[in-house]
Amino acid sequence: MHRFRQVLFAAGMTLLLFVIVYVPTFILVGSLRLPLGQMVPAVMLLSFAIACGLIALHARRWQRGWNAFGFCLPSMRFLLYAFAWSIPCAAIVALCVNQAGEPGPLAGLKIAPWLAMIYFGLIAPIQEETIFRGLLQTTLARRLSDPGGRGELCASLGVAVLFAVIHLAVGPLTALGALVLGVLAGEWRRRSGSLLPAIVCHALFNLAGILL
Repeated sequence: MHRFRQVLFAAGMTLLLFVIVYVPTFILVGSLRLPLGQMVPAVMLLSFAIACGLIALHARRWQRGWNAFGFCLPSMRFLLYAFAWSIPCAAIVALCVNQAGEPGPLAGLKIAPWLAMIYFGLIAPIQEETIFRGLLQTTLARRLSDPGGRGELCASLGVAVLFAVIHLAVGPLTALGALVLGVLAGEWRRRSGSLLPAIVCHALFNLAGILL
C-alpha cells in the first residue's frame, strides 16, 4: 500500500509539473493574440524557459547539478545508437502517418520550409526533451527510486505514455508514433544519462515527418 501511494504521489507531482510548464505558457502566449506562425516559437521558448527555471529550483533543492537532469555529454556510442535506431523507426512512423492521411501536428501552420526545419528539427527537440526527458522523467525517476532500479525504467515509460497522450488530439497513429519516439528517447536518456541522444532521436522523427 505504501508503494502504491508513492507511485500515485509521484505521478501526480509529474502531472503537476507538466501543468505548471504548459498552462501559463498557453495563457500568456494566447493573450498576446499572435498569428500561428509566431505563436509556435513563442510557446517553445516560454515553456523551455519555465522548464529550465523548474530544473534550477529542483537542482538547488536536491543539491544536485544540472548534469543530473541530462545536461551533460554522453558516450559517443549512445549517439550512434540514437542514429541507428531512430532513422528507420522515424521513417516507418512517418510513412504510416502519411499513408493514413492524418493531418500531422503541422496542419494549418503555413511557414517557410527552412523555418519549419529550424522550429521542429532543432528548437522543438531541445525544448520538448528538456521538459519531458529532462524535467519530468528525472523528477519521476527520483520519486520512484528503489533498490532494484525499476523506478528509472518506469519513469522512462510513464513519461513516454504522457508524451503519446498529448498527441492523441492529432490522431491515433501520430500518438502511436509519439509513443515510439518517447520510448526510444526515454531509454537513451536513461541509459546514457544525457539528453543529447534523446534530442537527436526527436529531431530525426520530426525531420522525417517534415520531409514527407
